[in-house]
Amino acid sequence: MSKQPRRRAQQTPNLAEAMARIEEARRKGAAILQLHKLFLTEVPESVGQLIWLQELYLHENRLRELPEFVCKLTQLRELYNDDNLMTKLPESIGQLKNIQELSFYGNRLTEVPESIGRLTLLQRLYLTDNRLTELPESIGRLTQLRGLYLNNNKLTNLPESLLNLKKLERLYLHGNKALGLPAEVLGPEWGEGGAPANPKEILEYYFRVRGGERRPLNEAKLILVGRGGVGKTSVVNRLIHKTFKDEKKTEGIKITEWSLTVGRKKDKVRLNVWDFGGQEIMHATHQFFLTERSLYLLVLSGREGGEDADAEYWLKLIQSFGGDSPVIVVLNKIKEHPFDVNRSALQQKYPFIREFIKTDCKAGTGVTELRRAVERETDRLEHLRDAFPAAWFSIKDKLAGMRKNYLSFDVYRKECAKLGEEDPKAQESLAFYLHSLGIALNYKDDPRLKDTHVLNPHWVTNGIYKILNANRLEKQKGEIKLRDLPDILDKRKYPKEMHGFLLELMKKFELCFDIPGKETEYLIPELLDKQEPPVAREFKPEECLNFEYQYPVLPEGLLPRFIVRTHVLSDDTRRWRTGVILKLEDNLALVKGDLQDRRVFINIKGPVAGRRRLLSIIRANFDRIHADIRRLQPEEIVPLPGRPGSSVSYKDLLAWEQNGMKKFPMIVDGSVTEIDVDALLNGVEVEAERAHGRAGDERGRAARIFVSYSHKDERLLNELKTHLSPLRRLGLMETWDDREIEAGEDWREKINENLERADVFILLVSASSIASDYCFEKEFGRALERHAKNELRIIPVIVRDSSWRKIPELAGLQAVPKDGRAVMSSANKDKTWREVSESIEKVLQGMSAADPIRRRAC
Repeated sequence: MSKQPRRRAQQTPNLAEAMARIEEARRKGAAILQLHKLFLTEVPESVGQLIWLQELYLHENRLRELPEFVCKLTQLRELYNDDNLMTKLPESIGQLKNIQELSFYGNRLTEVPESIGRLTLLQRLYLTDNRLTELPESIGRLTQLRGLYLNNNKLTNLPESLLNLKKLERLYLHGNKALGLPAEVLGPEWGEGGAPANPKEILEYYFRVRGGERRPLNEAKLILVGRGGVGKTSVVNRLIHKTFKDEKKTEGIKITEWSLTVGRKKDKVRLNVWDFGGQEIMHATHQFFLTERSLYLLVLSGREGGEDADAEYWLKLIQSFGGDSPVIVVLNKIKEHPFDVNRSALQQKYPFIREFIKTDCKAGTGVTELRRAVERETDRLEHLRDAFPAAWFSIKDKLAGMRKNYLSFDVYRKECAKLGEEDPKAQESLAFYLHSLGIALNYKDDPRLKDTHVLNPHWVTNGIYKILNANRLEKQKGEIKLRDLPDILDKRKYPKEMHGFLLELMKKFELCFDIPGKETEYLIPELLDKQEPPVAREFKPEECLNFEYQYPVLPEGLLPRFIVRTHVLSDDTRRWRTGVILKLEDNLALVKGDLQDRRVFINIKGPVAGRRRLLSIIRANFDRIHADIRRLQPEEIVPLPGRPGSSVSYKDLLAWEQNGMKKFPMIVDGSVTEIDVDALLNGVEVEAERAHGRAGDERGRAARIFVSYSHKDERLLNELKTHLSPLRRLGLMETWDDREIEAGEDWREKINENLERADVFILLVSASSIASDYCFEKEFGRALERHAKNELRIIPVIVRDSSWRKIPELAGLQAVPKDGRAVMSSANKDKTWREVSESIEKVLQGMSAADPIRRRAC
């Protein structure tokens, strides 16, 4: 749920309407009172008589204070007072002993009273966009707090009591510059998409930095992007080494350290210069390294023409991944092939462009001007001088310059101890931060990566690129066996025992997946045949359910990543580099991309009843990919049935529906046509799904589902999550499994933490999971304890034949499928998975109806 402050409307208070609503609530004994958007300057005193109120909405008025009588409504569970003019809260707010959600974003608060600590049931506290300079120590007594929203205030310090908030899942501190928290530590901003940063890591970093001597980090990334052959490596050599020679194309990423002096104080700064290979095959992996907190050089040349189109492509890509990071556009090889681009138009469209500079590395033209521009823009980088613990510099420098390509985490700990950092928690915090900076990648606790290592980013990226560029894999149509790697990789840099690790890392990046039934064999969609099979005639639009995405730029790796995410639905169909056919029950879906048109087309044929379900699964998977590329924002499009080439925006259709418009006029083929809103929307999703989207704030928070499984059943886990994806898209649930453990996190701690937070525990039942000490004894054992206290629901999902009925703890639970037959033994596996997902949906709906807290999304 994204909240942004609104402009305060200057209108006359609608007191009569307010009094009418209060009287109606009094007469009916209503639990909810909505007095928002009435431009009230004060809360009517009669509100204080409604002592049974549970929800009070006062947002978007012109209130300057919260009256005492509101604080006496002790049955209140939710109070919304956003976008008003309040400068302080009364001490009596501590009387709201049953409050669970409290929102004061978009006011003028300068302090929070100590009495806030008495709200021991509070779960979410919104204080975004105020003027707070500090928080009371008592805030650490809010032990049930799950979300704390403090972005865009003026905080100068944080109380140590925040460390007591063990249940905190979301902590937003963006826009509080005095706290000195780097963007990598803060994570995505509220409403931007992407998984929020771990509050524990944010706070541990903050207090470690505050607790000792600090120095400015003075380190940043300079990233060079552009097509292959434009001269990026020559630009790097001229800037750093002041040399020139004809370079062969960069394979992978070349990372070079550049020490330079910037600013009036002549600060010494280190730029980590990332020179990307420009080959098309490599663009799929750019998304993992194009980051914010960076300065970009976009290098173009006029050798092959099309420089304006190239500029647009790369600038949109930078905008998607790097946000508003500054960009210098380098017009290179200008002596060899003179050219220019439409500078003023590009700068209007992409205001983060700082300068256009013409260069010729062979002649040395423009290099001095470019170096000065880099120094100037580096000096201006917002997070360049973020505080960094002084004791960590020597460790960072040692790892940045390490000759070894990987270290075990135990060796990393010993290196930290040698250099003065003996605290294990601090070592993990540093590992997390170095991973974010790209200095030393750390995947020590991902259960899929059996070896635990701190990795040199050169080693990781170049190993992956060597595989992606292997000629033999091109011939093998993307299929790779573990035994292929010795012939592809340098034996000295990539010993045999690390080959499995590298492939598992590619799985983590969603670059490949296991081929079912073939152990140690994988498919890399990025290396599939480019040729689209003759499938168009099989999917006639007039006979299909159709849907499209229009992108500002369609990244090369987006369709291959989609193929990885949905591979359990395409085992028996056809795949190619930019498309796939998916099969669900008796429906088939053609999903294909047009890179030049920047569109993805979806055509689904088969029984009408199942089409929308398959489309929902497809959209849910695209939603996840889009969420990782926060600024990509494609437009969803609904083609008009029987009108080839004509379509309407899905977002516009929703707007028409929400405003009660059943039909609207549209020009199609030169004629005015009436568009039936309901017919179009119902064609792509049922009204109940749209109702969930419209419910917004009234919809319950997503139930947290912990999935326990044996790693031998990983494919079945993928199938379950695929079939549950429509429920995730509706906001009914979020699944968690141990594959989501991030770099630097302790896996046991993370499993325990998510198990304690779970609302539902799903056990994938098989002989392997029953035999697993950790899965069955520890995870399932703890779930049983919480189940006995009515703290969570357990749903056993029988995936493989086993003697599960002989285990009393399992036999006493309601398993799915209902007949107890294993999913793998089913004659129609898709139909059985549908039964499983529908059973889970019923459980979630029952929980939502019984729990009023879930009426609002977190």
